[in-house]
Amino acid sequence: MTTEKEARFRSSLLEWSAQNLRDFAWREPNRSLYEVFVAEFFLTQTPAENVASVYPTFLERFPSLDAIDEATRDELVEIIEPLGFYNIRADALKTIAAECDSLPDEADELSDLQRVGQYVANATLCFADGEPLPVLDRNVERIYGRVFGEEWPDSPSDQLQFATRLVPKDDARTYNLALLDFGASVCQPDPLCQRCFASEYCEYYNQTS
Repeated sequence: MTTEKEARFRSSLLEWSAQNLRDFAWREPNRSLYEVFVAEFFLTQTPAENVASVYPTFLERFPSLDAIDEATRDELVEIIEPLGFYNIRADALKTIAAECDSLPDEADELSDLQRVGQYVANATLCFADGEPLPVLDRNVERIYGRVFGEEWPDSPSDQLQFATRLVPKDDARTYNLALLDFGASVCQPDPLCQRCFASEYCEYYNQTS
């Protein structure tokens, strides 16, 4: 069960999302698991705008894992080089394509693939299939830590439980997208508290204002 404050934050975030979600190609309706995975795989440690500049070209050239498997490593690098970490990413994609006929649709199996991990697995399954999984990266941890203060746990396992509890089962996709965009546009490292719907009950704001 969520607390009153948690429910209030969730409701307010969903209201905020109605006017503030960013528009990216991988967020279009009916994107396949593979198409969403490609985006989430590249978005790790890379600004969304950079991924947007490469994403259509990558999907046109490599529309499936089979296409990646058949391509040379240099062909992958040629396209993804602007994103950085291109050697590591190309090697990982080649390994995944060699091991999998199709991407797993279970979070534990997907997260075990090379250089995927829990965040990319959860984000992929949530944004492609609407699964009510938490997307917990440093930006989301920053939001929860600021808003909830001492209520936000210290241990990663407890943080995961906390985050899971807040995800609405009937609209996980919108909620998680809103979290990511709220962290990018409002609750930044240098936060824009004057624009924040949670300032009235945010522990960080009330301690620093």
